[in-house]
Amino acid sequence: MISRLMDFLMAFPALIFMIAILSSLPAGNRPVLLVVVISAFGWPYLARVIRGQTMTLANREFVEAARASGAKDSAVVFREILPNLRGSIIVMTTLAIPGYIGTEAGLSFLGVGVSPPTASWGQMISSSVSWYSVDPMFFAIPGTFLFLTVLSLTVLGDKIRSVVDQGEAAA
Repeated sequence: MISRLMDFLMAFPALIFMIAILSSLPAGNRPVLLVVVISAFGWPYLARVIRGQTMTLANREFVEAARASGAKDSAVVFREILPNLRGSIIVMTTLAIPGYIGTEAGLSFLGVGVSPPTASWGQMISSSVSWYSVDPMFFAIPGTFLFLTVLSLTVLGDKIRSVVDQGEAAA
């Protein structure tokens, strides 16, 4: 059932539905609403990868050995499978965060994200469009910081992946 829900959510053009949902709801607590909407459309991709890895781990020898030794299903999940998924979950999460930041900036640029006085680089870039020909720095500064933030978090996620891969290779 959860797999069909993931398929259903992944079939939607997420950005269009995020715009539709956010523009139709009141702007009461917009940052929380943004997190909920982005998370609602973002979790199936992480879940799909984790599900595939879980299914692969469930057929590995150490899981079969734990079951043969009489371990309960909950013990197999918490002692054998989840510890082996920890690195993948951390890496996938750190690599997903830059995408979520970019999505928030895009939604704010389009006017359905956070509203003033809450700061957003997408909102700053949107408001600088009319000033681009007068002074391009209004556009370049928030764009540069958005780029550097996304780049640094992507590199961080890649470095964490390298460390986790080295740790798994040594084990």
